[in-house]
Amino acid sequence: MYDYVINCGRTNEDSLVGSSIREVINWAVGKVMGNERALVIMGESGSGKTTVLIAIMNRLRRLRIPVAYVNTYNELGLRSVKLIDCHNDLNARVLLIDDIDAAFTIPRMAQGFINKVLGFNGTVITTLTIPLLVGNDLEVLEPLIKFLHSAPRMIIEYHDDDLRLFAQRIGIKYVKPAMRTPGMLLRNFRKMSNGNSAIGDVLNDGNVVL
Repeated sequence: MYDYVINCGRTNEDSLVGSSIREVINWAVGKVMGNERALVIMGESGSGKTTVLIAIMNRLRRLRIPVAYVNTYNELGLRSVKLIDCHNDLNARVLLIDDIDAAFTIPRMAQGFINKVLGFNGTVITTLTIPLLVGNDLEVLEPLIKFLHSAPRMIIEYHDDDLRLFAQRIGIKYVKPAMRTPGMLLRNFRKMSNGNSAIGDVLNDGNVVL
């Protein structure tokens, strides 16, 4: 049984919520074209960090730039994530690493993965959740921390109007102040929906990759 599903083939830039996530895509692709060594994309839970990585992957492939996507939880065996249509290109020039902060919680177990990231010969784009959780083995983590700290970064942010419009689209009339991202809205709506089949397309885990 999988914790969740990521369907790379269904990520469509036209359906993204708000302008911030589009700005991050444009920024990242521009940096890749300029041969930047590493990039960091930050955001709260449910802000669309996975979505933005997949959108970057699809955009780069249209530009004929080979890309590979790695989910850190899968790599470390912490969670079972099913990937659909997310095939990795041979001789990838760009490595997309989702949820790299998972490596910070078990650094000694992640040593091989960290070395793989630091040794990649190309552009590394990672996502980090705010706030970042860091384990105790700082000596193991120091090279990765330095690598990420030196990288340009952007944060995915949302305006209240963006969230209100998205909420209306999925049937929520009032957005609570604590619901600061599309993912938070979807999770709250899933609890309220009581299995309503009419919203299945919106809440299907194969489509929602926030």
